[in-house]
Amino acid sequence: MLKKIIGSAILLAGMTANASENYFANEWDAKGLLAIEVAGGSFDFAQKSNSAITIDESKTAGSISLKLGGETKYYRLFLSGTYYQFDAPLTTKSTASSLGLQVDYLIRAGEHFNIFLGLNGGVIHTDFRGDDTGSGIPYETNTDNYAGGQAGVNIDIVDNLGVELGVRAKHVFTAEDTYSIQDMYEGYGSIVYKFTGEY
Repeated sequence: MLKKIIGSAILLAGMTANASENYFANEWDAKGLLAIEVAGGSFDFAQKSNSAITIDESKTAGSISLKLGGETKYYRLFLSGTYYQFDAPLTTKSTASSLGLQVDYLIRAGEHFNIFLGLNGGVIHTDFRGDDTGSGIPYETNTDNYAGGQAGVNIDIVDNLGVELGVRAKHVFTAEDTYSIQDMYEGYGSIVYKFTGEY
C-alpha cells in the first residue's frame, strides 16, 4: 500500500514538474522576430531662408520596412530599415531611407494578444528633387537624426505568425537643413514571423 502511495506521489510530482517546466518555457522563451511593415501617413515639411521658415506644409507619405529583432515576455526590440516615398511641396520626386531602433514594452492582455508602448530613434537620409518650373528647390540631400514613439497591438494568428497594428510619431532634428522633414505621423501594419519557441 505504501509503495502505491509513494509511486503515485512521485508520478504526480513528475507530471506537475513537467507541466510547470513547459509553462515556464512557453511563457518566457525569447523569440527571434522578422517583420515586413507597410505604413502611410502625413509628413510635415519646412523650407528655411535666412533662418525664417518660408514654407510649412503637410503632405501624404508611404513607406515599407524590413524589421529584425527579438522579444521576451515584456520587452521587444527591432532594428528597422525603411524606404519612404512622399509628395513634398516644390518637388517632383522625393524619397528617404532610414535605419533605426524600436523598443517596446509589452502589456500582455492574453496568451496571444498584447498592447505595446515604445520609443524609436535613428538616422534618416532624405533626397529632394526640385520641380521643373525652377521655382522650387533645385536639389538637396540631408542626413539627420530622428526620435519618437509608437503604440499599438500585436495579435498572434498562429504560434509563429502574428499581425501588428500601430501608430507612430517621429521628430526629425534638422538644425542646419534648408529644406527638410520636420515631423512624421504614421499608421502602420506588419506581418511578424516568430522563428523560435512558442507561447
